Amino acid sequence: MQCIAHAVQNLAREDCVVLSDEVYKYIVHAPPKDEMEREESMQFEKKQQQDRDISQDSAAWEYHPAMCQGHVHFASLPGMWERTITISSAGKTFSATGWQVGWAIGPESLIQPMHQLLPYVQFCASTVIQEALARALPRADLPYEGYDNYYEYLKAMYTRKRDLLGSALISAGFGIPNYDETPGGGFFIFARIGKEVANAIPKERLMAYNAAAPGKVARQDWALCQWLAEEKGILCIPASPFFSEDCVKGDDGQPLSDQFVRIAFCKTNDTIQAAASVLMKILDESEEQVTIPKEDVTKAPTVGKQ
Repeated sequence: MQCIAHAVQNLAREDCVVLSDEVYKYIVHAPPKDEMEREESMQFEKKQQQDRDISQDSAAWEYHPAMCQGHVHFASLPGMWERTITISSAGKTFSATGWQVGWAIGPESLIQPMHQLLPYVQFCASTVIQEALARALPRADLPYEGYDNYYEYLKAMYTRKRDLLGSALISAGFGIPNYDETPGGGFFIFARIGKEVANAIPKERLMAYNAAAPGKVARQDWALCQWLAEEKGILCIPASPFFSEDCVKGDDGQPLSDQFVRIAFCKTNDTIQAAASVLMKILDESEEQVTIPKEDVTKAPTVGKQ
């Protein structure tokens, strides 16, 4: 983000405005920045104490820097407040996507024109839903379900759901990010399709016609998603629409985007567990494919499930 802020401040025109969509602010599966700062401060104090205590072995202390800084408002970066409109909503934070109500924060010079435009875009916003959101926001700061506030509960809940689905994906032959070292946020897992999973996709589905796919051809990510939806009852999102047409190619010459799918875990635990059971059977079923008998290789049967 610092690179974008630097470009806006030094290279963009004066009338360039940043629209920062931060609907996932509270769904960050990593310690928030202030928690990381407290942890590092405690480590620093420990080091100072050991430096004062000459009887302590200084080699026993090891500094562990924070690898993920949690959520950072783009508008908080140097020079960005006056050029940023921060947008958020109740949809993700309160699991109320159908409400279509939220807020925008920024300097008066940017917010005032929005007030003028809004009546021509959404003339009749729901007063009841706006009132509900206004009441929910202060209550969310209060203790909730054993946590200091609703936001802490939300983060813990989605972290558990992420780990539940993530474990199933790994067992099923997918690759997922290492959340101990990389930031995690939102309620999607961007999973890499493993070789065994790719081999399990029925060959007739690969490169088949699909009017919705880029170029109307079902490459690997589309073929997998369509197969899982139609045959396994699991809905995933192909990754290629999230990439530009000139994205990096793999060793096979195909776009790297074809190697990924996006899977949501904003579901009930029962739904995630049911999906996990299906996912973990994919490789087992692929191993049950009919093999060609050594004594009769000229009359190969059609490959399929037993």
